[in-house]
Amino acid sequence: MQEHSLSYLVKSDLYRQNGSVSLKIFLRDLCFRKGFKFVFWMRLAKHFDSNPILRILPKLMFMYYKRAYTSDVNYRANVGPGFSMYHVFATSWGQNVTIGSNATIVHCVTIAGKNNQFPTIKDNVYIGTGAVILGGITIGNNAVVGANAVVTKDVPDNAIVVGNPGKIISYNGSSSSQRHIWKFDSCNNT
Repeated sequence: MQEHSLSYLVKSDLYRQNGSVSLKIFLRDLCFRKGFKFVFWMRLAKHFDSNPILRILPKLMFMYYKRAYTSDVNYRANVGPGFSMYHVFATSWGQNVTIGSNATIVHCVTIAGKNNQFPTIKDNVYIGTGAVILGGITIGNNAVVGANAVVTKDVPDNAIVVGNPGKIISYNGSSSSQRHIWKFDSCNNT
Protein backbone atom coordinates (compact mmCIF):
# COMPACT_ATOMS: atom_id res chain seq x y z
CA MET A 1 0.00 0.00 0.00
CA GLN A 2 1.30 3.44 -0.94
CA GLU A 3 2.42 5.73 1.88
CA HIS A 4 0.60 9.07 2.12
CA SER A 5 1.30 12.10 4.27
CA LEU A 6 -0.77 12.62 7.41
CA SER A 7 -2.35 15.82 6.06
CA TYR A 8 -3.34 14.03 2.85
CA LEU A 9 -5.00 11.22 4.79
CA VAL A 10 -6.89 13.61 7.09
CA LYS A 11 -8.08 15.71 4.12
CA SER A 12 -9.26 12.61 2.28
CA ASP A 13 -11.14 11.34 5.35
CA LEU A 14 -12.73 14.75 5.89
CA TYR A 15 -13.81 14.89 2.25
CA ARG A 16 -15.45 11.46 2.50
CA GLN A 17 -17.54 12.67 5.43
CA ASN A 18 -18.58 16.04 3.97
CA GLY A 19 -17.84 16.34 0.27
CA SER A 20 -15.52 19.28 0.90
CA VAL A 21 -12.52 20.26 3.00
CA SER A 22 -12.02 23.40 5.08
CA LEU A 23 -10.69 24.37 8.48
CA LYS A 24 -14.22 25.13 9.69
CA ILE A 25 -15.48 21.68 8.63
CA PHE A 26 -12.41 20.04 10.17
CA LEU A 27 -12.96 21.70 13.55
CA ARG A 28 -16.69 20.97 13.51
CA ASP A 29 -16.15 17.29 12.67
CA LEU A 30 -13.32 16.94 15.18
CA CYS A 31 -15.67 18.20 17.90
CA PHE A 32 -18.98 16.66 16.89
CA ARG A 33 -18.65 13.79 14.40
CA LYS A 34 -17.65 10.63 16.24
CA GLY A 35 -16.59 8.68 13.14
CA PHE A 36 -14.25 11.38 11.88
CA LYS A 37 -12.90 12.05 15.38
CA PHE A 38 -12.12 8.37 15.89
CA VAL A 39 -10.39 8.02 12.50
CA PHE A 40 -8.44 11.26 13.05
CA TRP A 41 -6.94 10.03 16.34
CA MET A 42 -6.32 6.60 14.78
CA ARG A 43 -4.33 8.29 11.99
CA LEU A 44 -2.34 10.41 14.47
CA ALA A 45 -1.58 7.41 16.69
CA LYS A 46 -0.20 5.49 13.70
CA HIS A 47 1.70 8.49 12.30
CA PHE A 48 3.50 9.26 15.58
CA ASP A 49 3.87 5.65 16.75
CA SER A 50 7.65 5.57 16.23
CA ASN A 51 8.27 8.82 18.14
CA PRO A 52 8.56 8.00 21.87
CA ILE A 53 7.49 11.49 22.99
CA LEU A 54 5.02 12.71 20.36
CA ARG A 55 3.09 9.44 20.35
CA ILE A 56 1.84 9.86 23.93
CA LEU A 57 -1.09 12.27 23.32
CA PRO A 58 -2.41 10.62 20.13
CA LYS A 59 -2.29 7.17 21.72
CA LEU A 60 -4.01 8.38 24.88
CA MET A 61 -6.74 10.10 22.86
CA PHE A 62 -7.18 7.04 20.64
CA MET A 63 -7.38 4.75 23.69
CA TYR A 64 -9.96 7.08 25.24
CA TYR A 65 -12.17 6.98 22.13
CA LYS A 66 -11.75 3.20 21.82
CA ARG A 67 -13.21 2.86 25.30
CA ALA A 68 -15.86 5.53 24.79
CA TYR A 69 -17.10 3.83 21.61
CA THR A 70 -16.46 0.25 22.84
CA SER A 71 -14.29 -0.41 19.82
CA ASP A 72 -11.30 -2.70 19.44
CA VAL A 73 -9.63 -1.23 16.37
CA ASN A 74 -5.86 -1.47 16.11
CA TYR A 75 -4.41 1.82 14.84
CA ARG A 76 -1.44 0.01 13.25
CA ALA A 77 -3.60 -1.54 10.50
CA ASN A 78 -2.98 -0.27 6.97
CA VAL A 79 -5.93 1.95 6.14
CA GLY A 80 -5.95 3.81 2.82
CA PRO A 81 -7.06 7.38 2.12
CA GLY A 82 -10.69 8.44 2.10
CA PHE A 83 -11.69 6.21 4.99
CA SER A 84 -15.20 6.73 6.30
CA MET A 85 -16.38 5.19 9.51
CA TYR A 86 -19.87 5.82 10.82
CA HIS A 87 -21.03 5.21 14.39
CA VAL A 88 -17.80 3.34 15.33
CA PHE A 89 -19.44 1.31 18.12
CA ALA A 90 -18.37 -2.34 18.60
CA THR A 91 -16.10 -2.33 15.54
CA SER A 92 -12.97 -4.47 15.64
CA TRP A 93 -9.92 -5.28 13.52
CA GLY A 94 -6.26 -6.08 14.15
CA GLN A 95 -2.99 -4.59 12.98
CA ASN A 96 -2.51 -7.07 10.12
CA VAL A 97 -5.70 -6.07 8.32
CA THR A 98 -5.35 -4.02 5.13
CA ILE A 99 -8.12 -1.63 4.09
CA GLY A 100 -7.93 0.17 0.74
CA SER A 101 -9.00 3.67 -0.25
CA ASN A 102 -12.56 5.00 -0.01
CA ALA A 103 -13.72 2.20 2.28
CA THR A 104 -16.85 2.75 4.36
CA ILE A 105 -17.41 0.80 7.55
CA VAL A 106 -20.40 1.18 9.85
CA HIS A 107 -20.87 -0.12 13.40
CA CYS A 108 -20.50 -3.62 14.84
CA VAL A 109 -18.15 -4.79 12.07
CA THR A 110 -15.53 -7.44 12.82
CA ILE A 111 -12.57 -7.96 10.49
CA ALA A 112 -10.47 -10.74 11.96
CA GLY A 113 -7.72 -13.20 11.21
CA LYS A 114 -8.04 -16.93 11.05
CA ASN A 115 -5.09 -19.35 11.11
CA ASN A 116 -2.77 -16.33 11.23
CA GLN A 117 -4.09 -14.99 7.90
CA PHE A 118 -5.86 -11.65 7.71
CA PRO A 119 -8.37 -10.06 5.35
CA THR A 120 -7.53 -7.52 2.67
CA ILE A 121 -10.26 -5.03 1.86
CA LYS A 122 -9.73 -3.37 -1.53
CA ASP A 123 -10.87 0.08 -2.76
CA ASN A 124 -14.40 1.56 -2.65
CA VAL A 125 -15.80 -1.19 -0.42
CA TYR A 126 -18.87 -0.70 1.76
CA ILE A 127 -19.21 -2.94 4.84
CA GLY A 128 -22.63 -2.94 6.54
CA THR A 129 -23.67 -3.17 10.15
CA GLY A 130 -22.72 -6.35 11.97
CA ALA A 131 -20.71 -7.84 9.11
CA VAL A 132 -18.00 -10.37 9.96
CA ILE A 133 -15.03 -10.88 7.62
CA LEU A 134 -12.71 -13.73 8.60
CA GLY A 135 -9.40 -15.17 7.45
CA GLY A 136 -6.92 -14.52 4.68
CA ILE A 137 -9.52 -13.47 2.14
CA THR A 138 -9.80 -10.52 -0.24
CA ILE A 139 -12.84 -8.33 -0.60
CA GLY A 140 -12.64 -7.00 -4.18
CA ASN A 141 -12.89 -3.42 -5.44
CA ASN A 142 -16.34 -1.79 -5.32
CA ALA A 143 -17.83 -4.68 -3.33
CA VAL A 144 -20.59 -4.47 -0.72
CA VAL A 145 -20.72 -6.70 2.33
CA GLY A 146 -24.29 -6.48 3.59
CA ALA A 147 -25.52 -6.13 7.14
CA ASN A 148 -24.84 -9.18 9.31
CA ALA A 149 -23.11 -11.06 6.48
CA VAL A 150 -20.45 -13.58 7.47
CA VAL A 151 -17.75 -13.73 4.81
CA THR A 152 -15.07 -16.44 4.85
CA LYS A 153 -14.31 -16.67 1.11
CA ASP A 154 -12.93 -14.19 -1.41
CA VAL A 155 -15.41 -11.68 -2.81
CA PRO A 156 -14.87 -10.61 -6.45
CA ASP A 157 -14.93 -7.00 -7.68
CA ASN A 158 -18.40 -5.35 -7.77
CA ALA A 159 -20.07 -8.19 -5.85
CA ILE A 160 -22.78 -7.67 -3.27
CA VAL A 161 -22.63 -10.30 -0.52
CA VAL A 162 -25.34 -10.97 2.06
CA GLY A 163 -26.26 -13.68 4.53
CA ASN A 164 -24.60 -16.27 6.73
CA PRO A 165 -22.69 -17.79 5.07
CA GLY A 166 -22.12 -14.91 2.69
CA LYS A 167 -23.59 -15.39 -0.78
CA ILE A 168 -23.23 -13.14 -3.83
CA ILE A 169 -26.63 -11.77 -4.86
CA SER A 170 -25.52 -9.36 -7.61
CA TYR A 171 -22.64 -7.60 -9.29
CA ASN A 172 -24.04 -4.06 -9.06
CA GLY A 173 -21.13 -2.87 -6.89
CA SER A 174 -20.91 -0.21 -4.22
CA SER A 175 -21.53 2.95 -6.27
CA SER A 176 -25.01 3.49 -4.80
CA SER A 177 -23.71 2.87 -1.25
CA GLN A 178 -20.78 5.30 -1.28
CA ARG A 179 -20.81 9.07 -0.76
CA HIS A 180 -18.14 11.61 -1.64
CA ILE A 181 -15.57 9.33 -3.24
CA TRP A 182 -12.05 10.72 -2.80
CA LYS A 183 -10.40 10.81 -6.21
CA PHE A 184 -6.70 11.01 -5.63
CA ASP A 185 -3.70 11.53 -7.80
CA SER A 186 -0.94 9.14 -6.75
CA CYS A 187 1.64 11.79 -7.66
CA ASN A 188 0.00 14.45 -5.49
CA ASN A 189 -0.22 13.00 -2.01
CA THR A 190 0.67 15.94 0.17
